[in-house]
Amino acid sequence: MNIKSLLLGSAAALAAVSGAQAADAIVAAEPEPMEYVRVCDAFGTGYFYIPGTETCLKIGGYIRVDVNGGDVLGQNTFKFEEVTDPDTGITTLERTADGGGDSWSTRSRFNLRVSSASDTEYGALKTYAEINFDRDDNNGGGTSLAHGYIEFAGLLIGYTDSLFAGGYIGGGYAMNDYILVNYGDTARTQIRYTYGDTSNGFSFTAAVEDNTDANELNADEYIPNLVGGLGYSAGGFQAFLVGGYDSVVEEGAIKGRINATFGAFSAFVMAGWNTDGDQVNDYAQWNGDWAVWLGAQYQATEKLAIYADLNFMDGVSGDNAGDAEASVGIAYSVVPGFTIQPEVSWVNNYDDLHEGSNDWGGKIRFQRSF
Repeated sequence: MNIKSLLLGSAAALAAVSGAQAADAIVAAEPEPMEYVRVCDAFGTGYFYIPGTETCLKIGGYIRVDVNGGDVLGQNTFKFEEVTDPDTGITTLERTADGGGDSWSTRSRFNLRVSSASDTEYGALKTYAEINFDRDDNNGGGTSLAHGYIEFAGLLIGYTDSLFAGGYIGGGYAMNDYILVNYGDTARTQIRYTYGDTSNGFSFTAAVEDNTDANELNADEYIPNLVGGLGYSAGGFQAFLVGGYDSVVEEGAIKGRINATFGAFSAFVMAGWNTDGDQVNDYAQWNGDWAVWLGAQYQATEKLAIYADLNFMDGVSGDNAGDAEASVGIAYSVVPGFTIQPEVSWVNNYDDLHEGSNDWGGKIRFQRSF
């Protein structure tokens, strides 16, 4: 009986162990580890790694609302008159322009900026895109690509500001940094090469730029425009010289600029010369042989900046109107990322363009950047 009891007890113990092992075999699957977005600080603030890659991405932009008023910056005012058709006798209202813009206009804009960057054995590979979504006066509007290009090993390929008008050689401090005295403010699809560091030391830049546009004169032109420039930067001082050749008009322009910063005060002087002052070209878009642009800004407090731009050209625009102009304004940062910016602009003899108009205009901007 003892042996039988021992065998039965052993069988029961084996059955229990076997049942326990069978139960242990059913195990719930563990959740996949969560992959968090990693900060990428190799290319500046705001970048993060695209999950699963070594490419860094940065997204930003702003929401902006502009209100323009006055003759110089507003839109044409209109009047309505009753007009009777002599054949049918039907009377209708016709809207006609009345003067030079003594009215106001609005623009709302959503700006989206996307940057990418990654390290390669030949240096950083970068891209940049900027898109504007505009709504003008509640009615018209549109979407436009402001910038879209690739940067790699000193090359820039794509659409952005012309080498003649972008970066340190560009515009002034004001929102309306020019009204009639245009410094060559154009954007072009281009292939550009830069040697050196434009932010420190000597640099050389050259570009071929697409000159085609809606103008039929440029529609079948196969020879691109040519632009080249030299620069020197050291601390708060920069000096640049650039020249552009318009292959359609077969003329061009030269422009030089000096920037300087002294503590809270910064200023620039820029001058341009047209190889043929009797006509404008892609680069000399002012009237006459030469033009001068001056600007200064004072950072009064951490939140408040005061600025002014003053422009001249030896020619005149339209019917003898506008060879001098100025804009003065302030930019006030209410809180980080939200700025209010009122500005006043003046153009001499603007009333020659529109009889009865004044030489003044104003603008106020509300902008939330992110």
